[in-house]
Amino acid sequence: MLEAETVAGGRPDGPGTRGVSWEESAKELYELYRGERDTERRKRVHALWLVRSGRPPAAAAELAGVGKRTLERWLSWYRRGGVEEVLKRVPGHGAPGSTCRLGGEQLGELVRRAGEGQFRTYVEARDWVEGEWGVSYEYKGIYALLRRLSVHPKVPRPAAEKADPKAQEAWKKGDSQ
Repeated sequence: MLEAETVAGGRPDGPGTRGVSWEESAKELYELYRGERDTERRKRVHALWLVRSGRPPAAAAELAGVGKRTLERWLSWYRRGGVEEVLKRVPGHGAPGSTCRLGGEQLGELVRRAGEGQFRTYVEARDWVEGEWGVSYEYKGIYALLRRLSVHPKVPRPAAEKADPKAQEAWKKGDSQ
């Protein structure tokens, strides 16, 4: 299925690809594309293969299911370091994100306390962190932090105010009164 070879005259240096010194042939990129199992990486190699095969970047981006600007960014990465540079990047433009405001021991303490059930909600965890260490988080910040730590505060199911726990236990055991 190397039909893209003949598209647009098969020009590997079409509009939008100036300055790209291709290290791989279209066939090599196609084989890399076919062998890649990670969907994000496969999408990138697919787009590179389409451009290398002569498709204009806009058409290649559309066929690969990405925006034209995204493909342009991938091509700039390719210019810097080839396929390896494109594949080593992670989604989100490869940005590392900000460093955690809590240290390793603090994170361990937070996980331990959450495991003991001290926090029923993310707000309670946020308030505890601020009171204990003076570190302020927005709701979405503490939510993201706890999700990264695989901590999920549990909120118990609501119980009726008039519920009688003894009567409920008796009913579960089959005693009907």
